[in-house]
Parts: sequence; structure tokens; C-alpha cells
Amino acid sequence: MTTFTLPFQLDFDPHALGEFPASKTIIRRLSDMSAYYQDKAKVAELLSAEDPTIYRFWEIEQENAPRGLSFGVTCIYAGSIGSEFHMTKGHFHTSPGDELYITLSGRGKLAMFSREGDVKTLDMLPGSMCYIPTAYAHRTINTGADEFIFLAVWPPSIAHDYETILKGGFPQLVVKGEQEAVQIIENPGHQRV
Repeated sequence: MTTFTLPFQLDFDPHALGEFPASKTIIRRLSDMSAYYQDKAKVAELLSAEDPTIYRFWEIEQENAPRGLSFGVTCIYAGSIGSEFHMTKGHFHTSPGDELYITLSGRGKLAMFSREGDVKTLDMLPGSMCYIPTAYAHRTINTGADEFIFLAVWPPSIAHDYETILKGGFPQLVVKGEQEAVQIIENPGHQRV
């Protein structure tokens, strides 16, 4: 368990995140993400040859703390599965707690939606900050040619609901269109759960 009671400074290089002193590191490969992509034939084709890493997440979570902040760094690698860019699974928070994302390098999108049907997609560029209210599911997508790296900050001990996204998906997809243009389209497979 990690709990911070004293001030501290943490220096890290977003391009050398293997040295980030995280309490937990998560690596998501295509095999972990296969149900989240629309093009199942492309997923099967890629998995027959390799199991590429889609993203890594390093976090320092204040567990069971009454106050404070938890934080982590996500690196989504450049690439696509069919027309969909590499992305995170996405989730809702099941307990109250808003979140901030601060882009460190690369470029991407933040897809969000509420259970009430409000849908937002924000640009994430170096130096930008995105605010995610508690009620919004959120997913990040790398739309660039380089690693997309951002810092996330949230209250301690927030629980996550990945199951709703696994079952119903997001209402919007971020895809490569003609001439590699980034497009936001309606997800034909989205179901309100």
C-alpha cells in the first residue's frame, strides 16, 4: 500500500518510462484488447503472427487513503487495428472522483460519454489538460505517428467499471479515414448497457 504524508518531488523522463518508480505497471497487448476492436478478422490476423503491445500504464495509487491524489502515466504506442487507432480499454468510475489528463508528448483523442447519452471527444496535444467528470466513461486514442504519453491524476481508491465498455462499447469510434485523416464516426456496435 502506498500513502503519501510528506511533500515530495518526482522527476521522470516521459520517454524513459521504464525507469518510472511505479507501484504498479500494466501492459496491455492486443490479446488483452481483442474484444474492444471492431475488425475481428484483422485482430485474428495480427494475433496469428504476434501479440503487439498497445499501451503501458504506470501508476502510484494511494490505496484506502482518506485524501490525497493518485497518479500515473500512460504510453499508447502508435498503430492501428484495421481502421481503429491504438487505444485504451476505457472505463467508468464506480465511485465519485473526477480525473485530469495532461498530455506530455504525442497526440491523441479523449473519447467520453455519460450514461445519459452525452458524447464528447477532445483533442489531446502536448501541454493540454483534459478534465473528466465522474459520470463520464473515458478512453484515450493515439492518433499520431509517435508514442502518445499523458499524466493522469485522480482521487485515491477509485474503482473502475470496464465491463460496461466491454459489453456495449463507446458510442463513437476514432478511425483512420481516407488519406490517413482522423475521423470520429458513430459506433454501429454500441449498445447502452
